[in-house]
Amino acid sequence: MQHIYYARVTQIGNSKGVRLPKELALSLGTTEVILEPTTEGILIKPASTVPPLSQWAAIFAQADTSPEPEFNDWDITLKDGLADE
Repeated sequence: MQHIYYARVTQIGNSKGVRLPKELALSLGTTEVILEPTTEGILIKPASTVPPLSQWAAIFAQADTSPEPEFNDWDITLKDGLADE
C-alpha cells in the first residue's frame, strides 16, 4: 500500500519549495529531480545521473564489444562513389 504524504509550500530564499519527507526523498535514489507539470499537479521524478568516474571501468567491462552486423561492410561502403585520387 502506498503512503500519502502531505507537505506545506514554504519560502526558500526568493523561491517557493516543498520539503520532502526523508523516507520519500531517499526512495528517489538521487539528489536531483525533474519537475514535470501535469494536468493533475506536479510529478517529481528522479533525474538520470551520470555514474561517478570510479564506476566507469566496471560499466565498460560489462559492455558488449562484438561488432554490430550492420557495420561489417563499412570498409566497402566507404569507397562507394569515390574516385581514386
